[in-house]
Amino acid sequence: MIAIYIDAGNDNNGNPKRGWIITDDDANFIDFVDEGYEGNSALASRGYGNISATQRIEVKPSVYRDARRQASRQHK
Repeated sequence: MIAIYIDAGNDNNGNPKRGWIITDDDANFIDFVDEGYEGNSALASRGYGNISATQRIEVKPSVYRDARRQASRQHK
């Protein structure tokens, strides 16, 4: 597994739009962990504390929204 750290900046209210796309060993999407104001501890609180993570990758806000949306569909 790997955590791909994405950064879409901040929303209009200044809230961070950052998080990790979690993939399996075949690069399939598993989950998305929203960083919020927790920083790296957000990964640990979701059970991904020992996972390897990439450096920050800047993305468009639409990529961030799509990752969150995909994760919410998988958790239903």
